[in-house]
This record gives sequence, structure tokens and C-alpha cells, in this order.
Amino acid sequence: IVHISLLKFIIDYYLRLLNINTQHPVELEFLTNKTKGHKVYMKFDEVKFDDDNKLLCYLYLENRTFLNAHLLKNKLADVDFSIDFKYKNKFQNLAAL
Repeated sequence: IVHISLLKFIIDYYLRLLNINTQHPVELEFLTNKTKGHKVYMKFDEVKFDDDNKLLCYLYLENRTFLNAHLLKNKLADVDFSIDFKYKNKFQNLAAL
């Protein structure tokens, strides 16, 4: 994990969590603890790459834990509204809790 919203995989793709903005080191620890030793799955939205050619995704654990949503629910990230996305209403609601 390079940054909370930027992960690097063995395939040398940088991955950015869709519509998540973070600035705090605690999110990195949270995401590392959640994903370490676990299989993760990616789901994609309409836009697949950002302007820097980073792969945009929703990240899930094998047990279907939606990590993007967990970051918002735990107040470890803010919603990035710079592009339109599938879970806009859900993310707005989670950020407002």
C-alpha cells in the first residue's frame, strides 16, 4: 500500500479507491490491517482509469466487506465528487453519518 487511496499490486498497476479522498496516516494503517493476508476483489465503475492512468476501483474483501464504504463510515476519508460514480448517494449518506 502506497497511500490509503493508492495501492500497488504485483502486476505493477497503481490502484486508486474510487471516490475516496484521504489525508491522514491512520487510514493507511486501517486499510493495511483490513487487507493483510486476505484476498481482495475489485469492482469497476463507468470510468476505469484516472488522468494519471491509475486503475479506479471499489475494493472488497472476500467476505464482501466494502472497504471504500468502511473508510467513509469510520470517518477516515472524504467523498471525492470530481467524477460521477455508481455509489454517489450511498457515499453521501455514509459521509453524513
